Amino acid sequence: MRQETAGGSLHHVDLLRQVASGLTSRVEEILVDSDLTLDQWRVLHTVTERGPLSMSDVSARTRVSGPTLTRIVDRLVERALLYRNVDAADRRRVVVHAADRGRGLCRSLAPRIAEAERDGLAALSSAEARTLRRLLERLAAP
Repeated sequence: MRQETAGGSLHHVDLLRQVASGLTSRVEEILVDSDLTLDQWRVLHTVTERGPLSMSDVSARTRVSGPTLTRIVDRLVERALLYRNVDAADRRRVVVHAADRGRGLCRSLAPRIAEAERDGLAALSSAEARTLRRLLERLAAP
């Protein structure tokens, strides 16, 4: 269902929300079998691809707040997908690492999630999808 403004067109925020909701639903369908939430996936994928990372770096890259990130990492550590330790150089920092099990799960899910994202953007040509990505990255930059 499309919501329209008085002028007859959707606001940008409504369009972004609809697209994001559709893509999120596709990804969540894949994650449900692995008992992962979307935020857990984002953290696992970020640490697997970029890690090891400090908690503050994970938070900055995923835009997940500190308390929520702590709960997510706790859950992923309990499942032996991530592990953490204190940074030897700065004992105040906690560093998060991908465990072998987490890397394996990430490797198995990533292609399926990429395919779901492509399917969700199938109405766009390859060039349009690349342009959309560049524009969204620019908007998302701090």
